[in-house]
Amino acid sequence: MRSETIAGGAPLGMFVRRILPFVVVLLTGCQAAATTPAATTGQSSSPSPVTSTSSTPGSAPLIVVMSQGDQAHYTVSLVGVDGRSVAQATASNGDQKAVPFPGSAAAGSPSGMADPIFRLVAYEKRPSWPTAGVCCDAFLPTLSTSNTRVYFPDGPTAVRYLGRDGSTGLATSLPTPTAKTRAVFSVSPDDQRIAIGVFDWSSVGPMMSEVTVQDLQGGGHSVEVERSASLYGWPVGWHSGNLVLARIPAFGGAPNPNAAHAYSLVNSSTGENLGYLGGMTCPVVGPLSRAGTACVAARCHCIMAADWSGTQNPTYTYADPSEFNWAALSPSGHAVIFSEIYGPRTGVGIWRDGSVTFNPTYGFDRWLDETHAIGNCAGSVVCHTITDLSSGADIQVSVTGLVVGVLPGGL
Repeated sequence: MRSETIAGGAPLGMFVRRILPFVVVLLTGCQAAATTPAATTGQSSSPSPVTSTSSTPGSAPLIVVMSQGDQAHYTVSLVGVDGRSVAQATASNGDQKAVPFPGSAAAGSPSGMADPIFRLVAYEKRPSWPTAGVCCDAFLPTLSTSNTRVYFPDGPTAVRYLGRDGSTGLATSLPTPTAKTRAVFSVSPDDQRIAIGVFDWSSVGPMMSEVTVQDLQGGGHSVEVERSASLYGWPVGWHSGNLVLARIPAFGGAPNPNAAHAYSLVNSSTGENLGYLGGMTCPVVGPLSRAGTACVAARCHCIMAADWSGTQNPTYTYADPSEFNWAALSPSGHAVIFSEIYGPRTGVGIWRDGSVTFNPTYGFDRWLDETHAIGNCAGSVVCHTITDLSSGADIQVSVTGLVVGVLPGGL
């Protein structure tokens, strides 16, 4: 496959200064839930599902919650719209070492990128990075959701699944990690294929990243989608049979679950680039949805709805030009959850087709479906509520932890 060249990376200056303390706390909790070193010598035992007394919700949306068990294990829970746990599984921590992206703390040196001046670089067909010195690390995603299952690491190589029906088992295995490799994976919505991205910095010279797609069962029909020593990508989802790769690592904690400033949509068989969502002129600031994602454009101080064609449509315009916060695009693309900190009013609002509902007591941070939003309990990042937006009713989630996904997970 062809290699693409891109400059070195850095976080967004003003955004990092203002929101980094919160994001680091949040993502450090997530990191701890699955990264505490485990003193294991072999593959862990199978996770044991625990089903609540609530009925299995069929095709209703479910929340995926990850929580810390002990120092060696974490728990994945599926929670229904009634707030009750549907199923749980416990696993051993996987490989979570920091990847030494150029400019990151894990890289150990500026690698020729020590210019401290922050500047945005415009792009036409691909995102660009600013030049900067060494910063923090990028916290990459660890779990993957299909339309019926959540997939999660169990030890250094095993990938297990937990189904919405409570079923669980071994799905596949990742390449055996070394001291200088790290794998990231994403399973297709139909549970048929898995994309595996491997970062390898074991040789002299630039770090290499390779993305392959293979059958989930048996590992056959493997196709190399991308191999690069400059434009690094890691799989984070699927859209219409094509693979979604995260680009441009966001150091120190990203305002989205994938540690990226942009996404690219690529053909899962040929590696052909089909378009970009976001970038340095409009960094992505929330979860992916079936409609695309939200990004914040400095040129208009507004939240853009970036769809899968790469088209950006303005939604909410911030009152304060320095605002730059998490925003979540709804599954239909017609609504955005956003927060405002520095304007004349503060709190969380919902922009929907041009109108805004604003409430300083809202705590939403992502959509469960078009009529339900997920938020944090007051003063907590591990306690969550589900709000029915049509009635305004709140239901507290029965398990604590970090919300890391939603089923169905197809984009």
